[in-house]
Amino acid sequence: MLDALSGMMREVGASLRGWLSDGGAEGSWDGTQYHAKADEWAHQMICAGLSRLHTQYPVISEEDRGGPPDFREGRYWLIDPIDGTASYIAGFSGYVTQLALMDHGEPLIAVVYAPATDEMFVANRGSGAFMNGRRLPYKTTLGLTLIDNYPEPRGMAAGVYNDLSFKGYIESGSLGLKICRVAEGSADAFAKDVPVRDWDVAGPELILSEAGGRLTDLHGQSIKYTGRGTHQGLVASRDALLGRNISAYLVRNVLTAKLD
Repeated sequence: MLDALSGMMREVGASLRGWLSDGGAEGSWDGTQYHAKADEWAHQMICAGLSRLHTQYPVISEEDRGGPPDFREGRYWLIDPIDGTASYIAGFSGYVTQLALMDHGEPLIAVVYAPATDEMFVANRGSGAFMNGRRLPYKTTLGLTLIDNYPEPRGMAAGVYNDLSFKGYIESGSLGLKICRVAEGSADAFAKDVPVRDWDVAGPELILSEAGGRLTDLHGQSIKYTGRGTHQGLVASRDALLGRNISAYLVRNVLTAKLD
C-alpha cells in the first residue's frame, strides 16, 4: 500500500507545483486560517486516489470545513492536503502534502511528501521510516540543532536555543516538514507553542517515532488523536531524553510563567 500511496502523493505534488502558477495560490481567509484554491484541489485529488484503493475507510481532512470535533474509532484516513500553505503561496519550498492511516487513534501508515524538493517520507508502524528509500535517521548534526520557521530563533524557541546549549539552527516551513527534518537527523528538536490539529502531526509523528524520535505536547505528554482534535503546542525531539529535557525547561520557564 505504501507504494500506491507514494505514487499518488507524487501526482498530487506535481499538480501543486503546476497550480502555483495557475491560480492555486488564490484563496480566502477563514478566521486566521488561509485556504488556497490548491488546498481544495489537493484534497479532491487525494480523496479520489484513496477511493481507488478500495479500502472504504472514512476520510477526515483539513478541508472538511465546519465539522464539530468527533472521535473516530477503527480505521480512517487523516489528510492534510497542504501543510505549510503560507510557504506554498509565497513560492517557498517548505510545504508538504501528507496523510496517515489511523487505527484506533494511532497512526499506522504515514506519507509526507515535499514536492519542491522531491522528498518522500514514509513509515509503516513497526517497520521503520524512510526518505526516498533511505532509512531514517541518516544524518548526524554537530552539536544540538534547533528547527523553526523564522530566520532566527524567536520567542519560546529562542529560550530553548540559548538555555539548552543549542549550536545550530535551521529555518523551515510546515509543521510536518520540520518534524520530518528531526526524523532524518538534519535537526535535533522542534518546539512550538501554537495550536496544532491531528492532521498536522499524526503522520509526521509516526515517521519520527519509527526513526527513534519522540513527539509530545509541551508538558511531555503523548498526543491523543481523536480525528479532529486540537492540541496546544508540541515538542519533537531526536530521542526521549532530549524531549524530556526540553519539556522540563518549558514547564519551569515558560508554561508556569503563563499561569502566574
